[in-house]
Amino acid sequence: MKGFLKQPYPYEIPSFRKSLQHGFFIGSFIFVFLLVFQPFGLDVIPSPYKAWWIAGYGLITFASIVVFQQGAQKLFPNFFQEKSWTTGREIVENLSILLLIGLGNYFYTIFLGGADWSIKGFLFLLGATLSVGVFPIIGLVFLNYTKKLKENLKVAQQMERSLSTKHEEIYEMDRWIIIPSQYGQEGLQIPLDDLLWISAADNYVEVCFQQKGQLRKTLVRNNLGALEKDLSTIGVLRTHRSYMANLNQVSHIEGNAQGYQLIFEETQEKVPVSRKYAPQIKDWLES
Repeated sequence: MKGFLKQPYPYEIPSFRKSLQHGFFIGSFIFVFLLVFQPFGLDVIPSPYKAWWIAGYGLITFASIVVFQQGAQKLFPNFFQEKSWTTGREIVENLSILLLIGLGNYFYTIFLGGADWSIKGFLFLLGATLSVGVFPIIGLVFLNYTKKLKENLKVAQQMERSLSTKHEEIYEMDRWIIIPSQYGQEGLQIPLDDLLWISAADNYVEVCFQQKGQLRKTLVRNNLGALEKDLSTIGVLRTHRSYMANLNQVSHIEGNAQGYQLIFEETQEKVPVSRKYAPQIKDWLES
Protein backbone atom coordinates (compact mmCIF):
# COMPACT_ATOMS: atom_id res chain seq x y z
CA MET A 1 0.00 0.00 0.00
CA LYS A 2 2.85 2.38 0.85
CA GLY A 3 4.40 1.79 -2.57
CA PHE A 4 1.09 2.48 -4.30
CA LEU A 5 0.66 5.82 -2.53
CA LYS A 6 4.02 6.99 -3.94
CA GLN A 7 3.24 6.17 -7.57
CA PRO A 8 3.12 9.08 -10.07
CA TYR A 9 -0.44 10.18 -10.82
CA PRO A 10 -1.75 12.51 -13.53
CA TYR A 11 -2.47 16.00 -12.30
CA GLU A 12 -3.29 19.23 -14.02
CA ILE A 13 -3.72 22.42 -12.03
CA PRO A 14 -7.37 23.32 -12.72
CA SER A 15 -8.19 26.73 -14.12
CA PHE A 16 -10.98 28.71 -12.50
CA ARG A 17 -13.26 27.77 -15.39
CA LYS A 18 -12.47 24.07 -14.95
CA SER A 19 -13.21 24.30 -11.24
CA LEU A 20 -16.56 25.95 -11.98
CA GLN A 21 -17.45 23.21 -14.47
CA HIS A 22 -16.33 20.45 -12.12
CA GLY A 23 -18.18 21.93 -9.16
CA PHE A 24 -21.35 22.55 -11.17
CA PHE A 25 -21.46 18.98 -12.49
CA ILE A 26 -20.95 17.31 -9.10
CA GLY A 27 -23.15 19.83 -7.26
CA SER A 28 -25.97 19.24 -9.76
CA PHE A 29 -25.60 15.48 -9.35
CA ILE A 30 -25.82 15.80 -5.54
CA PHE A 31 -28.93 17.98 -5.85
CA VAL A 32 -30.72 15.54 -8.17
CA PHE A 33 -29.69 12.51 -6.08
CA LEU A 34 -30.93 14.04 -2.83
CA LEU A 35 -34.14 15.32 -4.41
CA VAL A 36 -35.02 11.92 -5.90
CA PHE A 37 -34.06 9.60 -3.02
CA GLN A 38 -34.35 12.03 -0.08
CA PRO A 39 -32.09 10.14 2.38
CA PHE A 40 -31.02 11.28 5.90
CA GLY A 41 -34.51 12.50 6.79
CA LEU A 42 -34.84 14.95 3.91
CA ASP A 43 -38.33 13.58 3.25
CA VAL A 44 -39.68 15.47 6.30
CA ILE A 45 -38.85 18.87 4.79
CA PRO A 46 -42.09 20.69 3.91
CA SER A 47 -42.89 20.28 0.21
CA PRO A 48 -43.09 24.00 -0.70
CA TYR A 49 -39.47 24.49 0.39
CA LYS A 50 -38.01 21.04 -0.27
CA ALA A 51 -36.37 21.67 -3.64
CA TRP A 52 -34.89 24.99 -2.51
CA TRP A 53 -33.52 23.62 0.75
CA ILE A 54 -32.05 20.55 -0.93
CA ALA A 55 -30.49 22.80 -3.56
CA GLY A 56 -28.45 24.29 -0.71
CA TYR A 57 -26.54 21.00 -0.34
CA GLY A 58 -25.71 21.06 -4.03
CA LEU A 59 -24.56 24.65 -3.71
CA ILE A 60 -22.31 23.73 -0.78
CA THR A 61 -20.74 20.95 -2.86
CA PHE A 62 -20.20 23.38 -5.74
CA ALA A 63 -18.65 26.06 -3.51
CA SER A 64 -16.44 23.58 -1.63
CA ILE A 65 -14.90 22.21 -4.83
CA VAL A 66 -14.24 25.66 -6.32
CA VAL A 67 -12.88 27.16 -3.08
CA PHE A 68 -10.61 24.19 -2.38
CA GLN A 69 -9.23 23.78 -5.90
CA GLN A 70 -8.56 27.48 -6.35
CA GLY A 71 -7.56 28.30 -2.78
CA ALA A 72 -5.50 25.29 -1.72
CA GLN A 73 -3.14 25.47 -4.69
CA LYS A 74 -2.39 29.11 -3.84
CA LEU A 75 -1.90 28.44 -0.12
CA PHE A 76 0.21 25.30 -0.67
CA PRO A 77 1.88 25.72 -4.09
CA ASN A 78 4.70 23.30 -3.25
CA PHE A 79 2.21 20.52 -2.53
CA PHE A 80 0.22 20.96 -5.74
CA GLN A 81 3.02 20.32 -8.25
CA GLU A 82 2.48 18.19 -11.34
CA LYS A 83 5.97 16.67 -11.26
CA SER A 84 5.58 15.46 -7.64
CA TRP A 85 1.90 14.48 -7.78
CA THR A 86 1.23 10.93 -6.57
CA THR A 87 -1.70 8.65 -5.89
CA GLY A 88 -1.36 9.48 -2.20
CA ARG A 89 -1.67 13.21 -2.85
CA GLU A 90 -4.66 12.60 -5.11
CA ILE A 91 -6.39 10.67 -2.32
CA VAL A 92 -5.55 13.40 0.24
CA GLU A 93 -6.95 16.09 -2.07
CA ASN A 94 -10.23 14.23 -2.62
CA LEU A 95 -10.65 13.44 1.09
CA SER A 96 -9.98 17.08 1.95
CA ILE A 97 -12.69 18.23 -0.47
CA LEU A 98 -15.03 15.60 1.00
CA LEU A 99 -14.39 16.87 4.53
CA LEU A 100 -14.99 20.47 3.45
CA ILE A 101 -18.31 19.43 1.90
CA GLY A 102 -19.23 17.49 5.06
CA LEU A 103 -18.50 20.49 7.27
CA GLY A 104 -20.57 22.74 5.06
CA ASN A 105 -23.45 20.28 5.09
CA TYR A 106 -23.27 20.00 8.88
CA PHE A 107 -23.54 23.74 9.51
CA TYR A 108 -26.21 24.06 6.83
CA THR A 109 -28.27 21.32 8.49
CA ILE A 110 -27.96 23.16 11.82
CA PHE A 111 -29.15 26.32 10.07
CA LEU A 112 -32.20 24.46 8.74
CA GLY A 113 -32.97 23.14 12.22
CA GLY A 114 -32.27 19.53 11.35
CA ALA A 115 -29.40 19.13 13.83
CA ASP A 116 -28.04 20.63 17.05
CA TRP A 117 -24.51 21.86 17.57
CA SER A 118 -22.36 19.57 19.71
CA ILE A 119 -18.74 18.45 19.79
CA LYS A 120 -19.89 14.84 19.72
CA GLY A 121 -22.03 15.44 16.65
CA PHE A 122 -19.25 17.38 14.98
CA LEU A 123 -16.68 14.61 15.54
CA PHE A 124 -19.19 11.98 14.49
CA LEU A 125 -19.68 13.82 11.20
CA LEU A 126 -15.92 13.91 10.52
CA GLY A 127 -15.56 10.20 11.25
CA ALA A 128 -18.63 9.25 9.24
CA THR A 129 -17.53 11.39 6.29
CA LEU A 130 -14.09 9.77 6.20
CA SER A 131 -15.36 6.24 6.71
CA VAL A 132 -17.93 6.57 3.94
CA GLY A 133 -15.66 8.30 1.44
CA VAL A 134 -12.20 6.83 1.94
CA PHE A 135 -12.79 3.44 0.30
CA PRO A 136 -14.66 4.69 -2.79
CA ILE A 137 -12.01 7.39 -3.30
CA ILE A 138 -9.11 4.92 -2.98
CA GLY A 139 -10.93 2.51 -5.29
CA LEU A 140 -11.53 5.14 -7.98
CA VAL A 141 -7.95 6.40 -7.77
CA PHE A 142 -6.64 2.84 -8.07
CA LEU A 143 -8.83 2.08 -11.11
CA ASN A 144 -7.84 5.31 -12.86
CA TYR A 145 -4.17 4.74 -12.01
CA THR A 146 -4.28 1.22 -13.44
CA LYS A 147 -6.05 2.39 -16.59
CA LYS A 148 -3.63 5.28 -17.24
CA LEU A 149 -0.58 3.13 -16.51
CA LYS A 150 -1.68 0.43 -18.96
CA GLU A 151 -2.47 2.97 -21.69
CA ASN A 152 0.77 4.93 -21.27
CA LEU A 153 3.00 1.85 -21.09
CA LYS A 154 1.54 0.63 -24.38
CA VAL A 155 2.07 3.99 -26.11
CA ALA A 156 5.58 4.32 -24.62
CA GLN A 157 6.53 0.94 -26.09
CA GLN A 158 5.25 2.04 -29.50
CA MET A 159 7.22 5.29 -29.25
CA GLU A 160 10.32 3.36 -28.16
CA ARG A 161 10.15 1.21 -31.30
CA SER A 162 9.72 4.29 -33.47
CA LEU A 163 12.67 5.89 -31.68
CA SER A 164 14.93 2.96 -32.55
CA THR A 165 13.93 3.23 -36.20
CA LYS A 166 14.41 6.99 -36.18
CA HIS A 167 17.95 6.69 -34.81
CA GLU A 168 18.90 4.43 -37.71
CA GLU A 169 18.13 7.23 -40.16
CA ILE A 170 20.86 9.63 -41.23
CA TYR A 171 20.41 13.22 -40.12
CA GLU A 172 22.65 16.18 -40.62
CA MET A 173 25.74 15.89 -38.41
CA ASP A 174 27.99 18.61 -36.99
CA ARG A 175 25.20 21.17 -37.24
CA TRP A 176 25.46 24.13 -34.93
CA ILE A 177 22.46 25.91 -33.51
CA ILE A 178 22.05 29.24 -31.78
CA ILE A 179 19.90 29.81 -28.68
CA PRO A 180 19.40 33.57 -29.03
CA SER A 181 19.14 35.89 -26.07
CA GLN A 182 16.56 38.65 -25.86
CA TYR A 183 17.42 42.33 -25.36
CA GLY A 184 20.61 42.02 -27.42
CA GLN A 185 22.50 39.97 -24.87
CA GLU A 186 24.91 37.25 -25.93
CA GLY A 187 23.25 33.99 -26.93
CA LEU A 188 24.50 30.41 -26.82
CA GLN A 189 25.94 28.57 -29.83
CA ILE A 190 26.38 24.80 -29.51
CA PRO A 191 26.43 21.70 -31.77
CA LEU A 192 22.98 20.15 -32.22
CA ASP A 193 24.42 16.79 -31.18
CA ASP A 194 25.41 18.24 -27.78
CA LEU A 195 21.99 19.70 -26.90
CA LEU A 196 19.85 17.57 -24.60
CA TRP A 197 16.93 19.69 -23.41
CA ILE A 198 15.80 23.22 -22.61
CA SER A 199 13.64 24.07 -19.61
CA ALA A 200 11.80 27.20 -18.48
CA ALA A 201 13.34 29.17 -15.60
CA ASP A 202 11.27 32.30 -14.90
CA ASN A 203 12.38 34.88 -17.49
CA TYR A 204 15.15 32.61 -18.71
CA VAL A 205 15.57 29.19 -20.26
CA GLU A 206 18.04 26.69 -18.86
CA VAL A 207 19.91 24.91 -21.65
CA CYS A 208 21.25 21.48 -20.74
CA PHE A 209 23.98 20.16 -23.02
CA GLN A 210 27.09 18.02 -22.97
CA GLN A 211 30.54 19.47 -23.46
CA LYS A 212 33.65 17.29 -23.63
CA GLY A 213 31.82 14.47 -21.91
CA GLN A 214 30.52 16.70 -19.09
CA LEU A 215 26.92 17.74 -18.47
CA ARG A 216 26.54 21.53 -18.59
CA LYS A 217 23.66 23.86 -17.80
CA THR A 218 23.49 27.56 -18.59
CA LEU A 219 20.83 30.26 -18.48
CA VAL A 220 19.83 32.31 -21.51
CA ARG A 221 17.39 35.25 -21.44
CA ASN A 222 14.56 33.86 -23.58
CA ASN A 223 11.39 31.77 -23.39
CA LEU A 224 10.29 28.42 -24.80
CA GLY A 225 7.55 29.93 -26.95
CA ALA A 226 10.07 32.04 -28.85
CA LEU A 227 12.40 29.07 -29.42
CA GLU A 228 9.76 26.51 -30.32
CA LYS A 229 9.12 27.55 -33.92
CA ASP A 230 12.74 27.59 -35.09
CA LEU A 231 14.02 24.53 -33.23
CA SER A 232 11.09 22.18 -33.93
CA THR A 233 12.21 21.77 -37.56
CA ILE A 234 15.44 20.07 -36.44
CA GLY A 235 13.92 17.71 -33.90
CA VAL A 236 14.00 19.93 -30.79
CA LEU A 237 10.34 19.76 -29.84
CA ARG A 238 8.16 21.05 -27.06
CA THR A 239 7.35 18.15 -24.74
CA HIS A 240 5.79 19.99 -21.81
CA ARG A 241 4.79 23.51 -20.83
CA SER A 242 8.20 23.78 -19.13
CA TYR A 243 10.41 21.68 -21.44
CA MET A 244 11.76 21.22 -24.94
CA ALA A 245 13.91 18.19 -25.79
CA ASN A 246 16.34 17.24 -28.54
CA LEU A 247 14.69 14.03 -29.70
CA ASN A 248 17.79 13.13 -31.70
CA GLN A 249 19.57 12.45 -28.40
CA VAL A 250 16.81 10.56 -26.55
CA SER A 251 17.90 7.02 -25.72
CA HIS A 252 14.73 5.62 -24.12
CA ILE A 253 11.08 6.47 -23.52
CA GLU A 254 9.30 5.35 -20.35
CA GLY A 255 5.62 5.40 -19.49
CA ASN A 256 3.79 5.69 -16.18
CA ALA A 257 0.31 6.70 -15.05
CA GLN A 258 1.29 10.36 -15.26
CA GLY A 259 2.41 10.22 -18.89
CA TYR A 260 5.75 9.68 -20.61
CA GLN A 261 9.36 10.51 -19.84
CA LEU A 262 12.35 10.96 -22.13
CA ILE A 263 15.67 9.52 -20.97
CA PHE A 264 19.15 10.52 -22.12
CA GLU A 265 22.21 8.32 -21.77
CA GLU A 266 24.33 11.13 -20.36
CA THR A 267 22.15 11.87 -17.32
CA GLN A 268 19.72 10.31 -14.88
CA GLU A 269 17.33 13.25 -15.22
CA LYS A 270 14.10 12.61 -17.10
CA VAL A 271 12.21 15.06 -19.28
CA PRO A 272 8.40 14.81 -18.98
CA VAL A 273 6.04 14.56 -21.95
CA SER A 274 2.58 15.93 -21.20
CA ARG A 275 -0.63 14.76 -22.84
CA LYS A 276 -0.88 18.01 -24.78
CA TYR A 277 2.45 17.52 -26.58
CA ALA A 278 2.53 13.70 -26.82
CA PRO A 279 0.85 13.61 -30.29
CA GLN A 280 3.51 15.81 -31.91
CA ILE A 281 6.27 13.66 -30.37
CA LYS A 282 4.65 10.56 -31.84
CA ASP A 283 4.23 12.26 -35.23
CA TRP A 284 7.92 13.23 -35.33
CA LEU A 285 9.06 9.72 -34.40
CA GLU A 286 6.83 8.14 -37.04
CA SER A 287 7.61 10.66 -39.81
